[in-house]
Amino acid sequence: MRALEQDESFADAVSSASRDVDVSAPTGLDAPLLAAFLRRQIDSGRPPVLLAVAPTGRRAETLGTALEALIPNVEVVHFPAWETLPHERLSPSPETVGRRLDVLRRLAEHDGTTPFVVTASVRGAVQPLAAGLTDVPAITLRPGDRGHELDDVVAGLVERAYHRVDMVSRRGEFAVRGGILDVFPPVADHPYRVEFFGDEVDQIRAFSVADQRSLPGEVALVTLVASRELLLTPAVRERARARRDALPGVRGMLEKMAEGIPVEGMESLLPVLVDDLVTLADYLPEGSALALADPERSVTRAITLSETNREFLDAAWSAATAGAQTPVDLGAGDFVTLPTLRERITERGGVWWTLSGFDSGAADASAEGLIDVDAALEAAATVKVAAAAVPSFQGNVDGATEHVRGLLSDGWRVVVTASGPGLVERARDVLSERGIAARIVDGIDGDVPTGTAQLTCAVLERGFQSDGAKFAVLTETEFYGRTIGGDARVVKKLASRRRNVVDPLQLKPGDFVVHATHGIGKF
Repeated sequence: MRALEQDESFADAVSSASRDVDVSAPTGLDAPLLAAFLRRQIDSGRPPVLLAVAPTGRRAETLGTALEALIPNVEVVHFPAWETLPHERLSPSPETVGRRLDVLRRLAEHDGTTPFVVTASVRGAVQPLAAGLTDVPAITLRPGDRGHELDDVVAGLVERAYHRVDMVSRRGEFAVRGGILDVFPPVADHPYRVEFFGDEVDQIRAFSVADQRSLPGEVALVTLVASRELLLTPAVRERARARRDALPGVRGMLEKMAEGIPVEGMESLLPVLVDDLVTLADYLPEGSALALADPERSVTRAITLSETNREFLDAAWSAATAGAQTPVDLGAGDFVTLPTLRERITERGGVWWTLSGFDSGAADASAEGLIDVDAALEAAATVKVAAAAVPSFQGNVDGATEHVRGLLSDGWRVVVTASGPGLVERARDVLSERGIAARIVDGIDGDVPTGTAQLTCAVLERGFQSDGAKFAVLTETEFYGRTIGGDARVVKKLASRRRNVVDPLQLKPGDFVVHATHGIGKF
């Protein structure tokens, strides 16, 4: 995307990246701008770490995918939000907790030599966190490693809030049979079966939850992160014991926690059981950057979250008067505000960027003498990038190809992106059939020539066109009229159960059947 730097307004925005800046640009430019901003951060000696916050988790993940396509050697991870409200007596799923702790662990272990991007929804960014979540290291097991007594590993799993069962079926569970440990890490696709020979890890295999049979192939490494964000350490258990009488509404929960027994919804007691609550920004290296995409929707989302939490809490208190459970009302555990998040970034020497599709009007107002633009710029720069979204062709491929033809004839450089090689080849064929020169390339980071449309595999959010740089990007959304491909990292939903289920009472000897585990056979 270096071709964009020929646009003066884009270059001005990038030059302002060393301090707080509010950028007005089309949505399709969010990822290219952040890629250029992060490169500027690296060149100035700041940590190459970026927290990108978007109104929703879906938008955050698509933004992360686009950044992964534009920034070389970048590591992009998504920080998910809890599925529960802070006051609810419900615990977030072990999978969500595991993914969150895995992100924090990777942040702590990042050596600062390569770009690192964390994406999060507003809900995930404003959720308070316990301090010191990375102090408890993950348990790592490799075949051939020595010094791992099975009893010590089991004790470590209990400390990390894993639940001991007879047969593992869910994340965050483990079982022991002789010298064999079955464990299901919160962030793994399958549980693992670890065989010990004394204090040596002899073999590790994944196995199926459905039939408990080992899957083909050996596993080289197992990382066991905690399955809860509130661990029952001796200090936490002592606080739970001391606060039993002060919080009679949750006395039963506190009594179990004082005995070291995890209970459902104990995360709602974080404000009274841990030393300090911090924000996600406090886990970033000092001097890191935070980018807020679509600030108008993000602010509305943050306000709505706080109001919703308060409304549900009021409803819970009303239900308590009728005999329901008393809610946990601990103000310190409520969602933080976006201004608070910005304060933490500033206090840690970081920068705050906002990327909006709307123009603030500051430039026009200063030209008319309505505001003192110099005073405004002391706090944050306001830059408008002179670019526009690609026109909508309502799914008409002919309209898209004619638009590409017109741009190329006017001396523009044009790039068409798609999520897979098949779609890229199809775009080349469509353009070639209409007499438009097109060439498939590996990437678009270098110089883009004129006269020929460049086609490449990249998952970008939206297209854009810059008059100053005479450079345009069309994604498959604009070219084909819809997103045909998708993010390969997104797990597709499993097929629903067939309606025509075989009735075993209707089977006759000799009928062919298909067994879920054993395959085809005769009844």
